Amino acid sequence: MTGSVALRLLAVLLLVLGVVPVANLLTAGKAVPWYAGAAREWAERGLLLVLVATLVAKILGDRFDISWDRARQAVLATSSRAFAAGIAVAAFVAAAFVAHWSYAGMPFASDEMAQLFHARVLAGGQLVAHAETAREFFNTAPMLDRDGLWFSQYPIGGPLLLAAGVLLGAPSLVNPVLLGVAALAFYRFLALAADEPAARAAALVFLLSPMVLLMGGSQMNHVAALTFTLVAYWQAVAADAAPAGRARLVHGASSGAAIGLVATVRPLDGALVALAIGAVQAARAMRDRDRWAALAVQAAAGAIPVALLLYANSATTGGPLLFAYDALNGPEHAIGFHLDPNGEEHTPIRGLTYASGYLMRLSLFLFEWPLPGVLICALGLAAVARPNRWEQSLAALMAVVLAGYAAYWFDGFFAGPRFLFAAVPAFVYFAVRAPSLLDAAPPLPRRAARLVIPLCVLVSWLGPWGVSSASSRIALHREQRTKLKTDVEAQVARERLTTPALVFVTEGWRGSLQARLRVLGATSFRAERLLNTLDACALQTALDATETGQTSPLPDAARLRQVIDRARAAGTPRLVPNLPADQAIAIVPGSSPTPTCLAEFSRDSIGTMPFPMFLARQHVQRDGRIGGDIVYARDLGARNERLRARFGERTWYRYRPARGLDDSSRVFLRY
Repeated sequence: MTGSVALRLLAVLLLVLGVVPVANLLTAGKAVPWYAGAAREWAERGLLLVLVATLVAKILGDRFDISWDRARQAVLATSSRAFAAGIAVAAFVAAAFVAHWSYAGMPFASDEMAQLFHARVLAGGQLVAHAETAREFFNTAPMLDRDGLWFSQYPIGGPLLLAAGVLLGAPSLVNPVLLGVAALAFYRFLALAADEPAARAAALVFLLSPMVLLMGGSQMNHVAALTFTLVAYWQAVAADAAPAGRARLVHGASSGAAIGLVATVRPLDGALVALAIGAVQAARAMRDRDRWAALAVQAAAGAIPVALLLYANSATTGGPLLFAYDALNGPEHAIGFHLDPNGEEHTPIRGLTYASGYLMRLSLFLFEWPLPGVLICALGLAAVARPNRWEQSLAALMAVVLAGYAAYWFDGFFAGPRFLFAAVPAFVYFAVRAPSLLDAAPPLPRRAARLVIPLCVLVSWLGPWGVSSASSRIALHREQRTKLKTDVEAQVARERLTTPALVFVTEGWRGSLQARLRVLGATSFRAERLLNTLDACALQTALDATETGQTSPLPDAARLRQVIDRARAAGTPRLVPNLPADQAIAIVPGSSPTPTCLAEFSRDSIGTMPFPMFLARQHVQRDGRIGGDIVYARDLGARNERLRARFGERTWYRYRPARGLDDSSRVFLRY
């Protein structure tokens, strides 16, 4: 199969899965419920945009070509070094702006919060923290705390990078710095693998992608994986172009080390990137045997970061190949088609649904253009008549990342289909190539095609706003989940707490029940299911009884079974309507809650806060134990006295959530 045929087949696949709503056809419209509205807007605004581009091209006539050439020369007038520096700085500044304007410099998801806590542990000189005895006051879903060890479920690379930010007092700037490096590497790679105009155009479109900026402003580990992926590509193409000798070996080693670093952050991404890059390198080495030495050096360099990853696994989970998320959630967490941690079968059909859903979402979130992004990417794939080896590698990266995450049971989303983030540069590059599909066409359609992408970018960022708008997407993230943007440090400084202090945070009845179930060995996913299918009051009563009614302690697994059986005997509950997802509880209709349960429900009405955001603020001492001026613990009511022996010398407070970000009343109340 020739390279051009392979790219065209991939283009057809993208059209079938990403433009045709296959995921919705397989799920009766449930997979991506907003897609029909987006498609209507693309049809209306996209058609209007194409008509405007055609009208402008017709009015300008030959003057268009003169203006286009002048604009092209203006973009190319800046030296390569200056453009590279400019795109890197611009990416950093833009992502830093998003980090603070959209996210208030705070972690936004539980993944980020868990990794930030682990980063604080690493910054304190420990690989893991010392787990507290009363674990239910401190545990959260993405954390593994057992056998005296306490650490996040994520591979060591992400927390290690955040630890550098913690040491410098600016963890929120780690990803903006990485995104600046990514933009630089993307440009340098394409300047070698394609040509200067395409490299600059792709770098600018990459910079103006709202998904790229929103991810770059976050503290998610996908940004590091993307950055090291692009560095690996840059150095691989440099090695490919270098003559035999030291330069080729150095570039090869750099590429290998970067791939290894991807693996330390996101192991599956590392394997997929290695496959996409290694395939073209091995194919060339089969024809040019002098290149095997550089590949051997590249593999050896990549093995060094991987060895760090395996060592960290061994020191935390007890096995070099046992990742913390598998240790925490069981073998069901692994990639493949099997029963998943939610108790559902992950089948090839569901994998196909995921792949289609990812592409359908990418059509909107990658660019927020008036035209579906995946359609533009598919046209770009079809436009490349004679792809070089690196264009083939980028196409392969798109394919293997899509296939790899279709085989993974979880449907991940953050600022877009986050599992495709490592392949975003490939989508961007082929989108930029789309206008060349009409290079041989008559002047009018050729000129109109060249105007489409610039007009898409302008409309997306300058309006009018609609379903697809980069400006509105950035603004939306500023308006969302304002609780997580609470400046707790400013509140502490304003109220001048008596330190050392212990602050109890009301996470909510559901959160406290989940924490207690996790202590008994229920995975986070099972705890979620139990809370949705068992009466909350019966579960509370059963948990209290199993702790106080045993003359001889039972193993945790036996106690968990006992709790579930007792709660299930209460009857079949229904979820209480109109409660937020993080406070959702189920109650058996007609049942009479106990005074303890009524008190728990009443506390929820006063106000709750997600405890993981306070976990990310815990100070970890040199001995690996939490300490410092303020320790945060989950408020478990009367059970709080269990912490008296450990934290009795501290001043105790309860945290009352502010009514809004502008609420200046006291939030730390003496216990």
